[in-house]
Amino acid sequence: MTGQSRFERATHEMLAKTKKCQAMTGDRESILFSGMRANLYLPHPIYIDSGEGATITDIDGNTYIDTCMGFGVSVLGHRHPDVAAAISRISESGWHFGIHSEEQLPLARLLQDAIPCAERILFCNTGSEATGYAMRAARAFTGKEKIGIFDGYWHGMHDYCMVAPTAVDSRDRPSGVAISTGVPKAIHELTVPLPYRNPSALDIIRANKDELAMVIIEPVQHSNPQREVRDYLRSVQEVCRECNVLFALDEMVTGFRLAYGGGQEYFDIKPDFATLGKACGGGLPIGVIAGREDFMRMFLPKSGEQGVFTGGTFTGNPLSMAAGTAAVRYYAEHPEIYTHMAAQGDRLTTRFNEFATRHNMAVQMSNVGSMFHIYFQSGPVRSSFDIDEKPMELARQAFLMHTLNLGVLISGGNRYYLSAAHSEKVVDRMIDIFHESLALVREDGLF
Repeated sequence: MTGQSRFERATHEMLAKTKKCQAMTGDRESILFSGMRANLYLPHPIYIDSGEGATITDIDGNTYIDTCMGFGVSVLGHRHPDVAAAISRISESGWHFGIHSEEQLPLARLLQDAIPCAERILFCNTGSEATGYAMRAARAFTGKEKIGIFDGYWHGMHDYCMVAPTAVDSRDRPSGVAISTGVPKAIHELTVPLPYRNPSALDIIRANKDELAMVIIEPVQHSNPQREVRDYLRSVQEVCRECNVLFALDEMVTGFRLAYGGGQEYFDIKPDFATLGKACGGGLPIGVIAGREDFMRMFLPKSGEQGVFTGGTFTGNPLSMAAGTAAVRYYAEHPEIYTHMAAQGDRLTTRFNEFATRHNMAVQMSNVGSMFHIYFQSGPVRSSFDIDEKPMELARQAFLMHTLNLGVLISGGNRYYLSAAHSEKVVDRMIDIFHESLALVREDGLF
């Protein structure tokens, strides 16, 4: 390997210890198109065999500290015993019937207790279903059709979330661009692009108030976790109230991660309704809409009235309900997990940034609680319009390869999470690996 860069050497080492993963890729590629991506800058994916606490093990037997955590789902870590016991209990009596089970009510009561805006609850199967149903209900409730969406968002995979704000023409007045082929042109006409953390968004809402059914925003964007957003959230809420536009929080990631009451508790803000999922299900599929009663009544119309149609074969299935109940009950009974996760997230971020600053590296980390993001650029980041990592893309790829080779799995999506299972010792190891990886990138002359 004489003459190879550190990046090339790490890549060869990873290829040498992931032979089964390579073979699995060959077996799959003629049959299966994957519905998910976690780009690790290897020629093939990593296939996971098992998880335990803060770690996952691939089919080759390599164990990694996990920062994906099921894309933010696993607040308690992998295979938490309370959740495992609930799943085992349901497996003994039947896990799908297509009609109601007694498992739904305990979870609904816990959610109503935890979520400030939750006068009523609706279950569905996924986060995408939750935001899609919520948008349908908002149109029915207001008689208006347009949806306001901020840059840097992620609200699901349905067509109504496939038009993203872009600053090509103006940062203050963004236009919309489809992020997938196959999105009808009509979706552009129904989307109002809004600039995140920019007061111009308030003027855009006012200008479109007669057509806007709702504005949806994440309390903290998992693509860009920034702390100083409380005042901005409240200003958006106030202008929505002024304009008779529904104000919705998408708590898919922040729900039960930032705090027991999610972003609503963390920022002391109560929306008209919220969408949730991920951590609510304890690791199993779930979607939730929680909101004020008059809005939620759209899902249960009076006799003879047409309401908002929802449904799904697996909605409210016993496995998801029981796993969710076990997880949410644990969150409620152990508030110390939020203090722990926030402290570890802050410590990881501080140590990362101190090292990068000391060595004059164009890289930075930001976090809010257990959500963190690494930007391969210098200068402040307020919104997605400020993110431009293209000049440092090779450094970014090298860093991700080194961390993987040294034992921390970081996906290429830049959305990372800690869990209650990430102990101080585990985070110490992460800090060491991040520092070593940054040093290896610098030795290749990529900083």
